[in-house]
Amino acid sequence: MRARIRAVSWLTGILATLVLSACGATSSNTSSSSQEPASEQAAKAPAVVKGGTLRLAAVDPGAAIDPVTVASGAGVGIAGAVAENLTFINDKGQPEGVLATEWKPSEDGKTWTFTLRSGVQFQDGRPLTAADVVASYKRIIGPDSVSPGKSAFVGILKSVSASDDHTVEFKLERPFSDFPVLTAATNTYILPEDYELGTWEKHPVGTGPFKLETYNKGQSAEFVANPTYWGKDDIYLAALKINFYKDAQARVLALQSGEVDSLLGEPVEASLTAALSKDEYSVQSVPNAGFTAFALRTDEAPFDDVKVRQAVAWALDREGIVQTVLGGDGSIGNDTIYAPVYPLKPQGLEQRAQDLDRVKTLLGGKTVKFTITSSPADETLATVIQQQLNEIEGFDVDIKVLPSAEYYADGNDAPWLNATATLTYWASRPSPSQYNGFLYSKASDWNASKYSNPKLEQLSAEYDAATDDATKQTLIDQIAKIQWDEVPVIVTTYGKSRTFSSKQVHDIPQVPGATRYQGLWVG
Repeated sequence: MRARIRAVSWLTGILATLVLSACGATSSNTSSSSQEPASEQAAKAPAVVKGGTLRLAAVDPGAAIDPVTVASGAGVGIAGAVAENLTFINDKGQPEGVLATEWKPSEDGKTWTFTLRSGVQFQDGRPLTAADVVASYKRIIGPDSVSPGKSAFVGILKSVSASDDHTVEFKLERPFSDFPVLTAATNTYILPEDYELGTWEKHPVGTGPFKLETYNKGQSAEFVANPTYWGKDDIYLAALKINFYKDAQARVLALQSGEVDSLLGEPVEASLTAALSKDEYSVQSVPNAGFTAFALRTDEAPFDDVKVRQAVAWALDREGIVQTVLGGDGSIGNDTIYAPVYPLKPQGLEQRAQDLDRVKTLLGGKTVKFTITSSPADETLATVIQQQLNEIEGFDVDIKVLPSAEYYADGNDAPWLNATATLTYWASRPSPSQYNGFLYSKASDWNASKYSNPKLEQLSAEYDAATDDATKQTLIDQIAKIQWDEVPVIVTTYGKSRTFSSKQVHDIPQVPGATRYQGLWVG
């Protein structure tokens, strides 16, 4: 399972961590019509009520809660209410300060200097210092680290040190202009310098807006507002409670019964939420960068032939996949790792759609036979792809669904990295460079397609070092064109995070996936 944790360590990370907070510009927590003048909407808006308790439904995290190692949605929800990161990602995909107020790179781009916010205290009364930040990052990137967050910094972060009590220097292996967004990652919570791994449940500490009062394993976690929180003026809730349930269906039933106010953590299948009327519940939905990589082994038949890979890509009905697999709540993918949520996206690239004439030409009369291997999490997508391809002359496709422990087994022979065609979910990453490094690099242990292209790796390195958007855009266009042409990885869809809340929950921060309770209130 270790490989799986690394591969999807952002499953509960920057753009898909807390479905509660993952609400986009399309969401609304009021019943006011968007056709009304702003003044009339403001007049109808309910008055803010301070002092309420927000009750959330989450799947039981099971494993022990520790901010350094937590991976489950509920676990992240618990840790993220108490502890904080240096930054968070705003609704434009840009980093904003939390415990850091400013950051700047050195002239060569290999050192980033962060200035910490003054007057911040841990909940045990100790002041936040640079030494705490240094120790927190060393726990993540150290050679013995077991933190899922480590994967965000592999090949990027070399060391971290304190210049003074309020200044931290991050030295990089190479220039990486997107480094500030990595400091918003799950598991990069800042904890005291002397924190001991595995002790957090007994002594929960952080700098965040809530204090963990009681934690009943398998039942609930209860929090109260932190009276010494540096940003307490923007926290309207007096308390927070997370109830644990055995599965997604139980969570939905808890919302319907009024036992909780909102869903939290892992997504809920559309079939389970079909009965939740928009008249009774607020629906938040926001794009994220997550996608399932349909990786094709480029070093062996039949996918050592680029025309065969292209034929598969042109054969797929992507809109059908969005509707069938994602319940309509997603966007069409275009065989690049640049999801719509990223600030910069490829320009001038033709959107792939099913084109049977192209498929016929590319196959040239031959039949392509192969097996799609997946875990149970992607079985529905595997089945839909199989059905779509087998309806087209020239394809003979089978599927093999392995238990997750077998699919993501440790070692060099793991099926998710070695089968001819695989489906593996890669959750949201704050920087597209991480996908390039993991999925397309010759040196990557997670390159399931075994694809190698020196030109692509050179362009990716140039992108990482670029500091202006114009240069980055030019490089993205070139990188995406290679991914689209060579298609070692098919990306059929990009995901969205969605949740349902009671109409009593107001003003959920419109931030994609960050743990933000600022301004949120319950009436």
